[in-house]
Amino acid sequence: MPDTKYNRLNADEDVEVVEMKENINFAHEEDDSPPWYSRITWENSQVSLVFLAFVTLRAIDRVLYKRVLDRMLNYQLMVTNFVWPIGVQIMTFAVACGWIYHHRRKGDTRYDMSFFSPTSTIASAKGAYSQFRLSFFSFFDQLNAAITTFPTPFLSQTMIGLLSNMGLVFTVFFSYLYLGTRYKQVHYIGCLLIVISGFVALTVELQTNDPPIGRYKDTNGEYHTSSFLWTLIYIVGTIPVGMGNAYKQKCLKSVDLEIMYASFWSGNWQILWGFLMYPVNWVPLPDPAPKNVPSETGDYIRRTFVCFMGTAPDPNNANDQACEARGGSAFIWFLAYLAFNVSFNVLFLWLSKRMSSTWAAVATVLCLDITSLLSMSKALQGDEAQMVTVEQYFGLVIAGVAMWVYNLDSEVYADGRDVAGHNLNGENDENTEADKNVLMLPPPSAAVGGQGSRAWAIPVKNRVIRSGSV
Repeated sequence: MPDTKYNRLNADEDVEVVEMKENINFAHEEDDSPPWYSRITWENSQVSLVFLAFVTLRAIDRVLYKRVLDRMLNYQLMVTNFVWPIGVQIMTFAVACGWIYHHRRKGDTRYDMSFFSPTSTIASAKGAYSQFRLSFFSFFDQLNAAITTFPTPFLSQTMIGLLSNMGLVFTVFFSYLYLGTRYKQVHYIGCLLIVISGFVALTVELQTNDPPIGRYKDTNGEYHTSSFLWTLIYIVGTIPVGMGNAYKQKCLKSVDLEIMYASFWSGNWQILWGFLMYPVNWVPLPDPAPKNVPSETGDYIRRTFVCFMGTAPDPNNANDQACEARGGSAFIWFLAYLAFNVSFNVLFLWLSKRMSSTWAAVATVLCLDITSLLSMSKALQGDEAQMVTVEQYFGLVIAGVAMWVYNLDSEVYADGRDVAGHNLNGENDENTEADKNVLMLPPPSAAVGGQGSRAWAIPVKNRVIRSGSV
């Protein structure tokens, strides 16, 4: 008589085989819904596309800006407080004119030259917007630039990228206090990983001091070692980044502030802030930074523009020789820089309004990772190009993982509302699944038979997103 245990095992195996066949047949069934790529529209993919554009523009912007400052070694603050705000504002005006033309082509006649009025009713969903508030829109940006400009020529591009990541930590801090944003464990872990990435990148230097901490390349391709004080100054300069990011989010979301209008008028105010912050140039700084005194201001301005056009004002001054570095004058690189700077700033405001300032700051982490890689390019950095070390690669990878971890859950306000969306007060909130899951794309076709399965689901940020919701 056959063994009943053996028969029972055979019967179980038969059931499993039948279930497997049913599953395979199910996967082979023709899906009546359109292919996943046909469901991708501007509405459900715009955040992803803006994010990719922002990352690229921001990375190139940082590389070009460093190249400008490296040539203006004796005149960085003059560039930051005078040349930069005025140049950026001229470019912003040109972009704003294009923005007006775009809307008029679409039939929106509200957009005309009154757009540039300080009392324009198109400024926000509630009409004209306070110029006093817009003035502080750029105050923190200018303060950040005034502080971080000094150490920039004396730090490597990779070190600048890693130190700039501290801006994310301060953004989280001020968003918690000022906006009432509440974060989950994954957000704090993401920020912690950002800090750790900076120490990982300096592992060899911290253990052996070979190469020394603070080593950088000048415009002639020669290595130097800067004071550790420059690192501390740069970190202090990232504090206004966090304050400014939280403030911008409040302004943008509270009244559905028009992004291009905010960019234009905050830029006007930034020119004023640049003039008012010029006395920072007289603060004594460690070598090899130049020492400037008030009585030499007139001559200093003259020498700045001579250097800016590619000629050394004092050929006997070692720092002035950077003005004549190979690869083009600071003026040429500044023109290229302007296009990327204005574009990425507008996109940053768009992401801050659509998602949050912290989310945009996290996105900046990836920008700075790419910046470090671009800094190895001779085409972009010239003789200042510097190879990224193995430990710095590890630091960059950890920073990228930090961004991934941060996006595992949503930011919320104290009352439980998601931060992502247009309006801080929840009125006319356009928060969509596409906003909350911006890095999610529909999956590729199923591997079996090359056909898409009947349905799919991916858990993202504690939600299950199904094929019908994209």
